[in-house]
Amino acid sequence: MKLKVISSPAFFEGEAKIINQLFEAGMSCFHLRKSRPEKAAYLSLLRQINPVYHDRIALHQFHEVAQDMGISRLHFPEYLRPLAQDSIAVLHKDFTLSTSTHKISQLTDLKYFNYTFYGPVFHSISKKGYLSTCQNDFRLPLNTPLQVIALGGVSASRIEQLKAMNFEGAAILGCLWTRSDNALQTFQAIQEKCRAVAAVKTVNGYGND
Repeated sequence: MKLKVISSPAFFEGEAKIINQLFEAGMSCFHLRKSRPEKAAYLSLLRQINPVYHDRIALHQFHEVAQDMGISRLHFPEYLRPLAQDSIAVLHKDFTLSTSTHKISQLTDLKYFNYTFYGPVFHSISKKGYLSTCQNDFRLPLNTPLQVIALGGVSASRIEQLKAMNFEGAAILGCLWTRSDNALQTFQAIQEKCRAVAAVKTVNGYGND
């Protein structure tokens, strides 16, 4: 079970230190997504992250700085896909590309992307009123054309359920940043759960019902 981390939507004091600690603890992919950031502040945070980890960072904004910063992951939000089709068709040759979707029917339209976030799977922790769109018996189709990563309301206690739903990974946001002083411990607990679940072999390779 893959684990991806999405940044806090707002900048905060000591953020870079925590991000570096998460990388040191084994974070394999960090999505840098801010709410209407100024470029200077965005780049300042990037420069405070140890360059050895830059290849694990996915940029949601200011894609033009990726090459100079040693970054090879780009995220295109759902609303931007129609506007950037030509760029996406070219960039997928040199970058790991990700996107987001709220509809299973769109998965077949994402041929240039390596993975997509899908959600909200559970009620959001960080966004009040952002409720799950999944029924209790929800299952992803097997053999989806790209990796589908669960987003929304993810916590350690949900990981086994996500595997049973056939997700290949989970993205965490609210459970980390609502208590940023405890982010490292929270990440480690979820990471351990993901490793334990991934180690369980199942008949279909995705999870137990």
